[in-house]
Amino acid sequence: MESGSAFANRFGAKVSFGDTGEGLFLVIARISDPAPRVRARDGQVIMRLNGTKVLARMALKQALALLKEPGISKVGGVHLDVERYQKFLAAQGAGATPPGPQPPQPGT
Repeated sequence: MESGSAFANRFGAKVSFGDTGEGLFLVIARISDPAPRVRARDGQVIMRLNGTKVLARMALKQALALLKEPGISKVGGVHLDVERYQKFLAAQGAGATPPGPQPPQPGT
């Protein structure tokens, strides 16, 4: 299923929902760890961000069902630009300075 709204077309956006495959989702619980709920929906926790936030891989249908559970405040799709991520990792491995404020260096 694809979205062809005037708003999406105006900004060159393309939204599609597939019945198969898995996606990456940010899952935020109100109080407790959402990981058991993700696993109960056949999802896989990819990264634990803190006690109430995880990145999970699961099918859209399961993610939407998870959103309806009490205690879950947000389930949102995450897009990862693999090419940019690989460049970032390469820069980190090469000793490049990451963007943003840097701590003072000794002797400066």
